[in-house]
Amino acid sequence: MSNFAQRNLEGIFLTVFHAVCRVYRPLRSWIGACVLGVFVLMTAAVVQIFPVSNWDMFAYTAVVLEGDTDDVTALHRQSYSLVRDNVTEGEFITLTEDRPYRVRQARDAEAFHTMLGFYRLKVLYVETARLLADLAGPVEALRMISMMSALAIGVVLLAWLARTGTLMYGPVVAAFLMLSAFGYAALLITPDLYATFFLVLAAFFYVEKLDIPAALTLVAAFLTRPDHLAFIGVFFVFAAIYGPGRWIQACCFAACLVTYLWITRGSDHPGWWIHMWFTHIEYAPTLKDFKPAFSIGTYLEMLMRSTVRSLMGFSWIALLFALILFFAKCVVPDRMDQRSRVLLYAVFASICAKYLVFPHYETRFYLPYLIIMGMILLVGWHRQQISET
Repeated sequence: MSNFAQRNLEGIFLTVFHAVCRVYRPLRSWIGACVLGVFVLMTAAVVQIFPVSNWDMFAYTAVVLEGDTDDVTALHRQSYSLVRDNVTEGEFITLTEDRPYRVRQARDAEAFHTMLGFYRLKVLYVETARLLADLAGPVEALRMISMMSALAIGVVLLAWLARTGTLMYGPVVAAFLMLSAFGYAALLITPDLYATFFLVLAAFFYVEKLDIPAALTLVAAFLTRPDHLAFIGVFFVFAAIYGPGRWIQACCFAACLVTYLWITRGSDHPGWWIHMWFTHIEYAPTLKDFKPAFSIGTYLEMLMRSTVRSLMGFSWIALLFALILFFAKCVVPDRMDQRSRVLLYAVFASICAKYLVFPHYETRFYLPYLIIMGMILLVGWHRQQISET
């Protein structure tokens, strides 16, 4: 004989569930917007309340300060002093003593100065930090950029959802941001989240047929992280093939390409192969006279090593596979508008191209592309569901 709870448990659950649904349905857009908004606000707050320290803080602080002094030793001393004042004692010890590379950088101003060519390329990020440094110190300015970028991305996503009538999917977007390392990217002092804001905004402008604003924000994303030139180039190719915005995107790509050639010459950037070697093979203590020979075998080793690290410790490959599967099973391409298809194909192709050119393994490097793909597929699927009912 079943007891009372066993006989009525399912009925009680269904009664509660239907009652909640009756309350939720008329308010679902507001609830979705609130969930996404609260998640973004929480992320921005954590950037300030529980900041994460990474070694790049030293280099970006030094690049921000470069205009104030030509003395390499003074620049090194001031950069390390400012970072020390903005991290805990334990964090500072970790950033300066936990491996030979960091020990050398902390003690050798000349070796440290050779590394700054990696960082000067992020022109808009550095100039924004210099502007904000007038209100706070350089380290605080770099954290402010991360915080404001998180908030700005949230605003763009809310606007995108509102414009397409999909605010009820705010919790889905928030969950996707969690899986895409949005919070981790916000906590780090790097230009990744700043560039992500410009790329997501450019995608939103493009699907809204605002080609000139889309091109301008793509240029801003490029100036923040020049490696996004790969996406701008691939995007131009797909726009040229399909038609929408082809001439404006052609001008955008040409402007970025010329600018890339100019800034790489003037920033003392060591070049693609040295950057690859430095990232995937070894942290050379100084870049002075550091010129490893190019090798196909070494390149393949880098590619394999990066792939293994991506699979073992990061989520971007799994998320990309899930998006591809969702597209194949749930979305009909011919029923998507042409601009969404152009953007979707360009984003996917650029991920593949960027990985072959420079195989980054961390999810934060693919964050803007995952967000754009996710938004396009979500909106496309929603519209198809509406048309079928």
